[in-house]
Amino acid sequence: MAERTDHVYSRISNPTVDAVEAQIAALEGAERAVLVSSGVAAVHIALLAALGDGHGPLVVQKQVYGGTHELVETVRWPAGVDVTRVDLDDVLSVAPTLPPGSVLFLETPTNPLIRLIDIAAVRAACGPDVRIVVDSTFASPHLRQPLREGADLVLHSVTKAMGGHHDVLAGVVSGDDALIEAAWTWRKVLGPNLDPAAAYRVWRGLATLGLRVERQSLTAAEIARRLDAHPDVTTVHSPVLVHHPDHALLARVHRDGLPGGALSFELASAAAAAAFVDALKHVAIAASLGGLHTLIAWPAGVTHANVSEEKLAEAGVSGGLLRLAVGLEDTEVVWSDISQALAHHRPRLDP
Repeated sequence: MAERTDHVYSRISNPTVDAVEAQIAALEGAERAVLVSSGVAAVHIALLAALGDGHGPLVVQKQVYGGTHELVETVRWPAGVDVTRVDLDDVLSVAPTLPPGSVLFLETPTNPLIRLIDIAAVRAACGPDVRIVVDSTFASPHLRQPLREGADLVLHSVTKAMGGHHDVLAGVVSGDDALIEAAWTWRKVLGPNLDPAAAYRVWRGLATLGLRVERQSLTAAEIARRLDAHPDVTTVHSPVLVHHPDHALLARVHRDGLPGGALSFELASAAAAAAFVDALKHVAIAASLGGLHTLIAWPAGVTHANVSEEKLAEAGVSGGLLRLAVGLEDTEVVWSDISQALAHHRPRLDP
């Protein structure tokens, strides 16, 4: 790509945005990155860039963020591109059957069940002629760099850990020069550019990314272990737990075996989950993650609200499932609030 030295219009290029893109590319081990106005916009332009002039198919993991699910099921993709869905546990067996020119979209860790995927194994299984696009929002580039494991493009909702302060809406796609040039063109044409003031807030967040993610990971791991031992909690989803299906994989693919700041857990019913959330005093109710404050969300009614009951069941999202996004508070502050909420409404936790 010829170097752009003039910034005639911010939808096309901006020096602040360019500087932050260069910083993110360095974190990812990428040749280039392109910032956009949201995580879903990042998914959209990454898939358009990966599809290029090909005819797919576009193969999308079933266990993905609700906004991603809605996007891939709603957008009219280029002529001839068929969208198929594959269960996370079937990705490795499906990968060798994908024809050249296919695009495979993966999310790791998954939202909200925190499952992991062995990207290197998927790359080996599908060969070099399938483009792999990975949403690595829940890990952040501090814990994992999917490009180094064989992905062609990696994307993030920068709104989350990379922004880190609950005050910016952004997304990013990183990869090699040719694919990012295509993504940049889609950003220019479709218009989901990032405002330079928002880019500045992303730059500020990146300065403390590693410190925050490590602190959140340690707290999340401890909270997961305590929830796992609590009699009112039916299931805890966190790969730090030895019974989690991806416990061994966590140590291999995440820096220092850290899980990130998100986990999820299940109570007996949607009514039990509502009673628990109503009793919380410190933990805030919100659909984000990766910021300074600990947040809780009800996936079935918030992050996956536009997903059908059938698709929710396929993704393993029950009515009693809650997603906890740990902030920077002391572990005991978070646990004290969770513990009192469970104890205070214990009589109402029956289905």
